Amino acid sequence: MSDKFKSVESLMDGYNPQRQLLEQTRKLVKKWEPTGLLEGLEQDHKVNGMAVLLENQARQLIDEASRTGTSANSEEWSGVALPLVRRIFGELAAQEFVSVQPMNLPSGLIFYLDFKYGTAQTDAHTNNADVFGNTSGSNVDASGGLYGAGKFGYSINDVSTAALAGHASTANATQFISSSVSWSDVDFEPDLSSSVSTGVAADNGLVKLTTAVASYSNPDFDGVRAFSISGSGYDEFFPAYTSYDSTNSQISFIVRKDIAGAPTTAVVKYHKVSATNYDRTDFEATAAQIDANPETDIDIPELDIALKSIPIIAKTRKLKAVWTPELAQDLNAYHSVDAEAELTALLSEYISMEIDLEILDMLMANASAKTERWSARVGYEFDSSTSLFAQSSGESNAYTKGTWFQTLGNKIQAVSNAIHQKTLRGGANFIVVSPETATIIESIPGYAADTDGDATSNKFAMGVQKVGALNNRYTVYKNPYMLENNILVGFRGSNFLETGAVYAPYVPLIMTPLVYDPKNFTPRKGVMTRYAKKIVRSEFYGKVVVADVNYV
Repeated sequence: MSDKFKSVESLMDGYNPQRQLLEQTRKLVKKWEPTGLLEGLEQDHKVNGMAVLLENQARQLIDEASRTGTSANSEEWSGVALPLVRRIFGELAAQEFVSVQPMNLPSGLIFYLDFKYGTAQTDAHTNNADVFGNTSGSNVDASGGLYGAGKFGYSINDVSTAALAGHASTANATQFISSSVSWSDVDFEPDLSSSVSTGVAADNGLVKLTTAVASYSNPDFDGVRAFSISGSGYDEFFPAYTSYDSTNSQISFIVRKDIAGAPTTAVVKYHKVSATNYDRTDFEATAAQIDANPETDIDIPELDIALKSIPIIAKTRKLKAVWTPELAQDLNAYHSVDAEAELTALLSEYISMEIDLEILDMLMANASAKTERWSARVGYEFDSSTSLFAQSSGESNAYTKGTWFQTLGNKIQAVSNAIHQKTLRGGANFIVVSPETATIIESIPGYAADTDGDATSNKFAMGVQKVGALNNRYTVYKNPYMLENNILVGFRGSNFLETGAVYAPYVPLIMTPLVYDPKNFTPRKGVMTRYAKKIVRSEFYGKVVVADVNYV
């Protein structure tokens, strides 16, 4: 039977586009391996991507019948173009920050799956809300999904208490009591200090609602933070501070009022535990429900899935070089240097450098995980209430310049933790800095340079350069063209899917034949590339704004 199923699976392979695409890529890798142009690429996705780029380049050469010279000297120049693709795109700095996914057509779609809650179980989850929560808001904490206390009860069967009425002093099976909230009741949470100060008698103040265990039927005392409370007189509750008092047999909730008076009603949705070994408390209809309606809905929570896509279209970059015959002759005579080869290499490197800067600018502009602010001036902290840096009392005397610079690491770590929280993949593993900001980073204990001083061995030497690592955790890249003093902090996973942006080259590099102007014999040559780029998850990136660099 299993062999029959395997044969059916093999027959259905044509209906699996992912498997077809993977098989095509493997064939391309096998095709281009003998050329040696795939050597030195370590990760499989880089090898596969380079094979697709080389195939696109070769196809373009055939389509445009590109040749160097005229019909009298029709030397094929694929031996120049294909190694250039390997050299330029193999060392593109952008692939260290984003996912490189080559396109085989000038336009395409980026597909992703969108998972939603199908019901509003226990009121802790909203129908049609994102299963993974809201993580894309700039400088906003992640919310929804499983973020926060008591969010683990969606797949558990829930039941409700009867409607409870407010009472001044007694909590029993049908009543609850209201009382004031101290700052210790909310674990000294700074965001709730003003609501605590507002008091129990005013609108927007916090109030503690205490219910008796007698109101419940076999509640799960170990999971009370997954219980939810609703009613009149309040519009928000805080499950992080829900507590069970075994001494007084009470369960208390902290809520925020929306009226000046005391809350009047309450209903609690809660989870049960088995009272006996045959009472399973799971999703089952009772005999009475089945007698009344054999198709009784037992309210199993749902997760909905939708396939969505984002269109991307390749854009074009073109660049040409013009030089005089005299320049080429003299350069060759004095230095034995081919002017055409030098200019062609410069055109290619310049385009790749602009692509690097374009992608970095896209990441910096869209970074939404978190933005921290730090001053190089000793003892100056950012005050969010005034949006200014101010000196805290005595701090300038407590720090030397060296120890103050180390506090920049705290800001980078805060952004890294925000990236971890919102992506659920890991903290940041790279930072990109300007030369001025690099002066601070390179003076912090824990920074290790990643160079032996040999300029010829530097990768990305014309533009963005890998210069070292901070605390053996963050790879540091220096962008010499970056004048603003912002630090880009980001995460790039080992899997090509674990990234927040995509660079999708279509035609890696096309060079025109050498063309002479018939009027003045001036030689000309051009290069062109086509590619697309897209931010898919901006929360993979954050930034640190560095002020007062003149104090470095």
